[in-house]
Amino acid sequence: MSILDRLIARASGSGASASSRGVTRRSFTIGSVAAIGAGMAAISLSSCGSSDVPEATGEPQVVDDSQLVAVLDGDYQSADCPYAAAQEFTLPLGTLLFHSGGSWAAALLTPESSTHVNTLGVMSLASGNLNTLIESPTLGGTYGFHDVRATDDVFAWVEVDYATREWALIAQGLSNGQLTGEPVELDHGDADWEPPRFTTWETSVIWQRMPLATGTARAEDSHCYQWTLGDTEGRELWTSHGRFAASPHVVDGILTITPRVNDDEGVYYGMTALDLTDGNLTRRDQLVLPSSVAPFEAIYMNEQFVFSIEASYSGRGSLGNMGTYIGREGGPYIFVRREPLACVVAKGTNYLVKAQTSHFVVDTEAETYATLLAPDRSVDFGDWPASEGVVDRFLSYATIRNDRGVPERVVARVFNL
Repeated sequence: MSILDRLIARASGSGASASSRGVTRRSFTIGSVAAIGAGMAAISLSSCGSSDVPEATGEPQVVDDSQLVAVLDGDYQSADCPYAAAQEFTLPLGTLLFHSGGSWAAALLTPESSTHVNTLGVMSLASGNLNTLIESPTLGGTYGFHDVRATDDVFAWVEVDYATREWALIAQGLSNGQLTGEPVELDHGDADWEPPRFTTWETSVIWQRMPLATGTARAEDSHCYQWTLGDTEGRELWTSHGRFAASPHVVDGILTITPRVNDDEGVYYGMTALDLTDGNLTRRDQLVLPSSVAPFEAIYMNEQFVFSIEASYSGRGSLGNMGTYIGREGGPYIFVRREPLACVVAKGTNYLVKAQTSHFVVDTEAETYATLLAPDRSVDFGDWPASEGVVDRFLSYATIRNDRGVPERVVARVFNL
């Protein structure tokens, strides 16, 4: 089940080198073709050559339990939760929130309308007010809204025709919670290409174009792209000779991606931290997981990787166990032995790790853990993190059932970290 599938089920109440593999300076330009909507520009993407792709090397990290610090197995002490909700907002049933930092969270809304299955908007973290920004898919009535992200400056979304499985990634400027300028088509694909996993950072949209694992294009390379609002050019950041394992994330200008590496040796995923701010896309860090072990989520923050493994892999060492890890190449690794569900959120030495119905607050300096409880009468997935990475304000939301067990509303909570 994908992350978005989990979110939809949850909302409805149902259960350090500059050289790196795939880095290229190839640019693409925004064309003037209004291919899909009135006044909409489109980006032209093309395959890059392999002659300017330097190799990346990294030794797989096969470690044993002696290099694990097991938070819930006695190595840390239980403590009182340091956080209480500073604000609480009641939202319509079915609302999904995505917070990439800043004052606004992207929102996938479900209005009571026969003409719109869902709409797109933003929610203010200060007031809880919802602004509906786009009521109808840009590509027409056969399409539906699939995913959305936003910062305070840019708004990006995916539209999918679920009959043909064609899709498009579109972006537009955002200011004070309102759209600005004209929409731009960043990418599009057919049934052989997976709708992109993407994120927003400052005025940029970063996404991964990957072939469907079972489609006719499954042998094609995967690519990671960046487009910045107002630019007439964008750039390809990475080429992976195989699918990326996890979604892209950005913290403090460091992008984390999970491409295939060490292709001549087998199936290996290298969690890779790239600096988007220095102009050279410098590789700040990399951690290669054991053979065939694929991270569910991975993000670089506080100069270490925070990553999770969704399944247990036999014979792959301790990094093949299901759970969430904090560390870098060589270890040790702080380990939370629970099924991972979402990207970890952090502030300072505190890490918020999603559990089934609540969150663990892990303090790596005090060596303690606490539980951030979900709102009353929220079941199944409990409290869900809308935020990701390092934030000053943590946004979560939960579907609340009434005393008969029927879902009736969504409650969003803001915590000052």
